[in-house]
Formats: sequence, structure tokens, C-alpha cells
Amino acid sequence: MERTQVVIIGGGATGAGILWDLTLRGIDAVLLEQHDLANGATGRCHGLLHSGARYVVKDAAAAAECLSENRILKRIAPHCVHDVGGLFVRYPQDDPAFFDRWDAAAAAIGLTGQRLSAAEALALEPNLPDDILGATTCPDAHVDVFLLTASNLRAAVARGGRFRSYTEVTAIERRDGRVCGVATRDVRSGEAGRIACDLVVNAAGGWAEQVAALAGLHVPVRCDKGSLLVLNHALVSRVVNRCRTPGDADILVPAGPVSILGTSSITAPGPDGLTATPDELAHLLALGAELVPALAEARVLRVFSGVRPLYVPPDAGGAAGRDISRGFALLDHGARDGLPGMLSVVGGKLTTYRLMAEAASDMAARHLGVREPCRTATTPLRPAADPALLRRLARFLPPPALAVAERRLGPDLARLADLMEADPDMTELLCECEQVSRAEVELALRPDALVPARTINDLGRRTRLGFGSCQGTFCGYKAMLAGYRNGLWDAEEGGAEFKRFLDERWKGQAQVPRGKQIDQLALSHDLFGPTYHFHGQPEA
Repeated sequence: MERTQVVIIGGGATGAGILWDLTLRGIDAVLLEQHDLANGATGRCHGLLHSGARYVVKDAAAAAECLSENRILKRIAPHCVHDVGGLFVRYPQDDPAFFDRWDAAAAAIGLTGQRLSAAEALALEPNLPDDILGATTCPDAHVDVFLLTASNLRAAVARGGRFRSYTEVTAIERRDGRVCGVATRDVRSGEAGRIACDLVVNAAGGWAEQVAALAGLHVPVRCDKGSLLVLNHALVSRVVNRCRTPGDADILVPAGPVSILGTSSITAPGPDGLTATPDELAHLLALGAELVPALAEARVLRVFSGVRPLYVPPDAGGAAGRDISRGFALLDHGARDGLPGMLSVVGGKLTTYRLMAEAASDMAARHLGVREPCRTATTPLRPAADPALLRRLARFLPPPALAVAERRLGPDLARLADLMEADPDMTELLCECEQVSRAEVELALRPDALVPARTINDLGRRTRLGFGSCQGTFCGYKAMLAGYRNGLWDAEEGGAEFKRFLDERWKGQAQVPRGKQIDQLALSHDLFGPTYHFHGQPEA
């Protein structure tokens, strides 16, 4: 039976951050995820690195945490952050009394920004409405959530941590009145296993309540569904926020070549099987056009939904999702429930994942008698790329492809250069939308990768293959062939993998029965067969 000090359940940003934190302290740990990295809330958000400005009026403590972590992440993970900045825009239809409260609350937490006139704001963002009253700058940014999670995992695995994807925890085992291990099942092979440990950390997000139930515990989590729209180009160059009490469709985030509009807030029964209804889509589009009128003419590439896993304290009652604090809770089940050997960390936001991981790791270290302090606030997730490597690769990759390769691969650029120098075919861009080379795909598929991809959808989360405007229409097939050539799957398995990839790409597009996106979906459908039934018909 396998043995470790700590088992972490949940492969989102928080779980990955805990693994990294623990390995820096010399604590042996393994992270288990039932699917792949960032499968839950982490991978289903708009990627906004909050400055705290959104929460200053309603939740000053959460806002201050966001502001502090925003600054830290820009230092330790610059390769994951697009530091675009943000604007809090004052619209004439919103409450002017809120503007004054916002100014005072922002100043109270040290959130400083430049006050702009309407003309100054429009000069920066011409797609804003002509009748805005003005705006204030803030240090919002966009963060690549998949790269951030993978970077934490790679850093941890390089120091001896372990990450196991597609591994479901089927039981939390007890002995002598305390947690002593977990039973597992590989969801792809069905193989069962057991891991003995001193401590289990439940960081399962929307599934935290279900994980706690495996130990006979109750962790109250409310799943608040949010749906988001991906637009086919960057309508703004900065994060645009509506300066009002947080509501639906009041944030537009530039995410590389696209924009992401978010979000709705609807209580959901759980984190699985989420979709946006036609009414929800229409509602978001209407409000989005108020935020940035040009959005009405943009093509919606896809719709996706995720849940905010909100911790519900006993005094929350029937509070709506937006009324529950975005702070996090750390539960010691020994002190709280009389079951030593298990912790749960719930709530919070992507922006505060590192802080949540620090709090959980501090408590874990105390339970294990380890005195090493947290170092994640000052330790870069990876070293900067060697300029000599960039010069080697500049012979093979155009500047845009080289820039994104440096962001995604960092120290692995040496292996990328070796592959391209040995075989010129490796320089081919399999995914032109996201500038993913054949060599990068080969590296991600190798079993000796620090965080290897096991499916084509995994490749998307490692490299962004299929995330661009064609939504995998042309690159998914090439990725399937790469996996086949590498012996990752045989012909039958490769076909099944490709179908799962298309299903994942198509399901986000099939919810958008309008305009040019139907033509794009029809092209994919005609190329690869009627494996997915979408709503609506192609335009003539």
C-alpha cells in the first residue's frame, strides 16, 4: 500500500497550491483529482485576477485579500498573468450614491486608481458607451487559469510532490478514531488502490460536501452557478467593470485574442451537468450590450458554466449567492467534529487560491509537527527563460508563437528546441489560433512530462489547443494523430478520444444558435460526422 504524509483531494488552483506549499516545506504529499487539472471552478471562470475593487463596498475583508494576492501573483507568476489593468466605469443608469461609497471603500483598503473623465475613458476604450460619466483605473488583470494550476503542479512535482489525475477517492478510511488513509479508483482503468496518510485535505471545491460525506462529515457548500460567454475577439484592452453593486454581466475580461463576459448567479443543485438556458444567454447578451455596445455585433464562440463553491456558515440562512461572502473557511475536523486527521478548505476565489493554500498548509504543518514557514509568497513558480534558449527557438518560431511558447513552457523550452533542431517537422503549428507547435504537443503527451496529458482535452488544458476561434475544428484531428504515433492510444481509442474532444468543444457552441457560430459548428459537423446534435440550423 502506498504511503504519504498528506493526501490532497481536488486538482484546482487551491489543491495545486497546497501541493506546492507543502513540498516547499519538505512535507510528502500526493494530490488526487477525479478528472484532470482545473476541472471545476478554476477552469470555469473568466480568469479575472481581482484587484478587490469589485468587493470593496460589500466585503472589505475579501477585497483586501484580493488586493494583496493580486500583487503577490504578479510577482511569483508573471508568465501566467496578462497585466492589462482595469476600469470601473460609471454608467448614467447606475446609482450615483454607490460611486461615492465605492470611492471611500477603495481608499480604506489602499486601492488607489486614477479618476478619468468620460472623454479620457473613451480615449482608452473606444467601445464603451458614449454616455458614460467617467471611470477609475484599478490593477485588475487576466490570468491563464490552466497555466497557473499547471505551474503550481509542475513546480511541486519537480520537488517530489505527486499529482494523480483521473483518480477518484471512493472512501476516507479511519482507524482508532482518526482518518488514516483513502481508497481510490482510476476512473479510466477501473483499478482500485489505497493510500495511507497522516492527514487528508479536502480542497474539492464544488464537490467538497460530497468528499466530506465520505468521512461522515457535513461541510455546507452552496453551488452558485455562473454562465459566461466567450466572444470572438478582444472588444476591450482592459478589464471593464460596471461600478455598481455586483450583478449579472457586469465584467468583460480581455483574454488574449478573445473576450469573456461574466457572469450570472443562480443556485444549482451541484457542480455537475451545468448548462446555460436560452433565457440566461439572452439576459447576459442584453446586459453585455449595455456594458460595451459593440458586444451586440460580436460572435459568441461558446458558452460555459461553472459553480462558485460558497461556504455557507450557520448564520447565512437563505442568503442568495451574491450575498454570501467571497472569503474562505478552513475547517479542522478534529476540533470541529471530533475526527482528527482531516481538514477542509472551502469558499474563496481564484485570486486568493495561494492564500487559501497557505492557511491550509500552515494548519497541516502544525498537525504534522513541521515548523517550516510558508514561502509561496516570495518563491517564483518557475525561473525566467534563458535568453539563449529564446535565440535558439527564434530560428524556428515566428515571434507570436515564440512569445506564447515562453509563457507556457519556461524551463521546458530547452526540450522544445532540441525537438525542433532534430526534426524540422516539429516546428509545424498544429493549432494556429493558439500558436501551439507539434513539438509542444509531443512534450505534453510524453509520459515523462511533469504533468502529462492523457487525453486530447487534457492537451487543451496544457497548451490551449482547441481554445481559439475554430474551437478545435482543425487541430483536434492532428492532436489525435500525434497521440496515436506516440503510442498513447491505438486507432480505436484515438477515435474515441477525438469524439470526446469534439463533444467538449461542440457542447459550448451548441448553446449559441445564432449568427456565424452556427456556420462554424456546421463546418465541424460536416467534417467529422453527426456525432453531436446541435440546436439551430446553418445560415444560408
